[in-house]
Amino acid sequence: MIVLSRTLLQSPFFRFLTPAHKRPVEEHLLKDAASQKLIHEAESLIERMIEKADGQNKQRVIKRKHKEFVIKIKLTHKQITLKMNDTKYTNSAIHKRITITCYRKYMKAKNGVGVIREASIHYLKNGRAHVRQVAESTLFNGLFYRIHRLDEAYTNGTSSALTLAEVNSLKAPALNKQQDIGLIRQEAIRYLDTVKKFSVDPLIENRLTRIIKQVEKLQEDFDLLDYEEKHTVRRMLKEDIPNLLNTFLSLSMKNQLDHKEDVFVSLSQMELTLITFYEQLEEKRREHMNHLLRLQKLRYEQDRKS
Repeated sequence: MIVLSRTLLQSPFFRFLTPAHKRPVEEHLLKDAASQKLIHEAESLIERMIEKADGQNKQRVIKRKHKEFVIKIKLTHKQITLKMNDTKYTNSAIHKRITITCYRKYMKAKNGVGVIREASIHYLKNGRAHVRQVAESTLFNGLFYRIHRLDEAYTNGTSSALTLAEVNSLKAPALNKQQDIGLIRQEAIRYLDTVKKFSVDPLIENRLTRIIKQVEKLQEDFDLLDYEEKHTVRRMLKEDIPNLLNTFLSLSMKNQLDHKEDVFVSLSQMELTLITFYEQLEEKRREHMNHLLRLQKLRYEQDRKS
């Protein structure tokens, strides 16, 4: 049996065997000002659709014409399609046509995100026509993220599926405190799984994982925390982290790089807060243990004397 090394599988020879339409686009071809403007305008158009969404699941077709490009977004009950075409007046180095089609998440989803049906780019280079895929290109992360949010906005009126469900807080009075934080932690885990679909920086992803582990440590004796401390943990998981990450992911790649360190610091501060709460819990457990020992000592010493 012949075993091929990973290095060999990743060699140019084996990449050559991959059908052309399945190969990722070379990102340097899309880093010119005209291509970046096209992507940015598409992101802005989707953002406006999200802002105007009223939660009703209706079909929409939006088209924007510019001298250099045309953008069309078609939303049906089955899927969302985004088309971006250069016109003959484009200043881009390559003339291109990009098509992205994603299933609505209630039709076909994976990890809470609508499955990508098509993500292709057709372009001309050196007089020849080429077809490549853009699903794995970091330049399109912002577009896929916004398509995901658009899906949610036209499903139930929320501008982002990554916002943790408020239904948990409505159910909270019927649950004990441990169940309450347990459900919120499960929502946070699902949130992290969804965020991973958008190629978050490994340092940020690692910090999110550490935060969830710290919450897990607090879960068993969560009720021993003060009211403000419990409120801080709930708000952190249900509002602060989703709001911070949603906004970060909505930025362009350049702005994400500029703000990556700030986001990491903010998440680190949250983790330190949770560590402090855990240390306080440990102290309360120790005090409770000492209290029980004193109580038992008094109780059984008196029993012996009597």
